[in-house]
Amino acid sequence: MRKRSGWMTGVLGLTLMLGAGSAPAQDYPTRPITVISPYAAGGPSDIAIRSISDRLSQSLGQTIVIENVAGAGGLAGTTRAARAAPDGYTLLINQNGLLISALLNPSASIDVLKDLTAIGMVNVSYSFLVGRPDIPAKTVSELVTWMKGPGKPVKFAHPGIGSVAHLQAVLFSKAAGADATLISYRGGGQAMNDIVGGHADLVWAAPSTAAPLIEAGKIRAFGFGAPRRHPPQPDVPTFGEAGYPKLEIQFWQALFAPAGTPKPIVERLNRALRETLADPKVKAIYTQNGVEAFPDDQLSSEAANVLVKAEFARWKDVVASEKLATSGN
Repeated sequence: MRKRSGWMTGVLGLTLMLGAGSAPAQDYPTRPITVISPYAAGGPSDIAIRSISDRLSQSLGQTIVIENVAGAGGLAGTTRAARAAPDGYTLLINQNGLLISALLNPSASIDVLKDLTAIGMVNVSYSFLVGRPDIPAKTVSELVTWMKGPGKPVKFAHPGIGSVAHLQAVLFSKAAGADATLISYRGGGQAMNDIVGGHADLVWAAPSTAAPLIEAGKIRAFGFGAPRRHPPQPDVPTFGEAGYPKLEIQFWQALFAPAGTPKPIVERLNRALRETLADPKVKAIYTQNGVEAFPDDQLSSEAANVLVKAEFARWKDVVASEKLATSGN
């Protein structure tokens, strides 16, 4: 009887321990949630979380506090989020640049694949290749010819080393077989200002930034890096149509949590994110900003982590082939 009593006591103790460990997940969330945006206010990641924060807060029943922690190409805020307690109260909004910055900085103190887990994909968009309006070319093929002409290399602007637009500039120049001087700016807005002002030649830009300027004739669009044309600018061909399908590149945003965050909490956050993305008001905001949600079958946490790993492998090959991690160009 004593042995049986001891065994029962052990089982009861283990049950209580497991119950205590799962209670926080069952009650989650009980206080405001901070989402770190590792870039300056007004950038794509900042806009991505602010466009859904009210609806996400409604789904979770708690306030969403957005904190901009810029620096080191996004690694400062990313590191802070990765080192936070894995309790669901500090999250991260980030995009392809998360992976590229880590690859360009192999000595970074975190491993983005091991130290973070994806909660779900937030949105996806594609970019226009645009240039100053007085470039004597109207199509991609004419642009390539012009880039190889006298008085070059062209001045290719981008919003910062490690950004998707930075690597898109590298990839397009390589595909075109033309030299380019890459010019780094402190954000896409500054880069676009120099395109409009004629101080730089080309830049990859999001529809939300480029479309109004295209319509106003202040910049010229050469191609759209997506599988299909952008409905508001149907006359601009895709790069696949122009013969460069590898330049159809997704620019995505995802919500992350520190590795080790309990699965029930990740699932609760993912469920709230799905509810948010299904809201007609959020869909309207997405349409206005030129972005879209991922298909329903790609919105699970598992699918998001698979995509992130695949993207890491893809950009790793690009960084290695172009020797970007050591050159810093």
